[in-house]
Amino acid sequence: MGRLIWLLLLPILAFSSYVQPFKWKDGESFLTFLERSKLPLSLYYTMDNDDQKMTEDIPYNANCQMLVSSKNTIQQIIIPVNDELQLQIYYTLQKRYAVQVIPIVSETYKEILYTQITSAPYDDILRSTGSKNLAATFVRMFKGRVNFKKDLKNGDPLVMVYDQQYRLGKPFSMPEVSGAMIQIGGKRYALYRHKDGNFYDEKGAQFEKLLFMTPIRNSRITSLFTKRRYHPVLHRYRAHVGVDYGARPGTPVLSTGEGKVSFVGTSRGYGNTIKIHHVSGHTSLYAHLKGFKSGLHIGSVVKQSDLIGYVGSTGLSSGPHLHFGMYVGVTPIDPLSVMTKKTEGFSGKEHTAFMAIRSKLDRIFDKELLTKPLKRKGLDFANVYYVDKDSFKPKMF
Repeated sequence: MGRLIWLLLLPILAFSSYVQPFKWKDGESFLTFLERSKLPLSLYYTMDNDDQKMTEDIPYNANCQMLVSSKNTIQQIIIPVNDELQLQIYYTLQKRYAVQVIPIVSETYKEILYTQITSAPYDDILRSTGSKNLAATFVRMFKGRVNFKKDLKNGDPLVMVYDQQYRLGKPFSMPEVSGAMIQIGGKRYALYRHKDGNFYDEKGAQFEKLLFMTPIRNSRITSLFTKRRYHPVLHRYRAHVGVDYGARPGTPVLSTGEGKVSFVGTSRGYGNTIKIHHVSGHTSLYAHLKGFKSGLHIGSVVKQSDLIGYVGSTGLSSGPHLHFGMYVGVTPIDPLSVMTKKTEGFSGKEHTAFMAIRSKLDRIFDKELLTKPLKRKGLDFANVYYVDKDSFKPKMF
């Protein structure tokens, strides 16, 4: 309650400045944003190569925040790069602008959703939580196991257990689902996340089989995925939301999985880029290409291992390589995490650990089915505080 009162009082305290929320435009570069906002372009040109490259990972539609003084001076801008790091532009005491990479200030809460089917799982979860990400995750988890159009009836219950990250009082990034179940005609269908990050059914058999392949044959990884890394020497934060493969110019680039091309062209510092939306709900990205396969266009249907382009060094690239990214919605994930396939059952200590996870979630499922609690949408707090440039913590103004 104290947290709620504090947040609600902030608009009253904010009499000398105001916060202007905005969303990052699709396809806009950081340099273009600075120019449009009438900020010094030197903020970009004085960045080192790693920070410049990080600006290319700003997801479109990202919820950003601008703090403006009563004299219409921009005091601070916060731009999330991923769910770990953000860019902070701020007006210094020396009356000049500076930019730095800082951690996202957020809180994570364990939440449980219980709802009953009235139309379709996606619609009912969205109506109960307001989260498109949570709704899409549930549908993706059970796709192929439950026929939502044929089997479901009104009143069938579903339960989801998940961790939700909050930033500025609002849901932020992808929820991490621990387990979910849906009951159809009295029969329960449940999936449980094991400690390896994959989902398994009640027997410990892996249900979610992700069959993505490496986009370059005989590949050599030169840079791994990381959302947040603190450089111990430079004392700065770094991020690389993809995997880089070193290869000679012209090396064939292959589609990691079946899907449909959603973008082909030049994309900010990524240079020649291809994006493919896959049937699993994931989107793969291939950047710095020398060129594209002839005839490839938005809407082209590709199969796994189809040729789509060639390794190059276009955009902000220090040399020939393929930057390969994987996304769920606009949230980047480690591409290597969805390329492994494990189908064998558990045994020994692994089986014991899985059974403990299953038992814990089953108790939650049983309780929710018995009590049928109502889930309320999170309160839509106003964007009325920002991040202190020294402590990285929310600060009133």
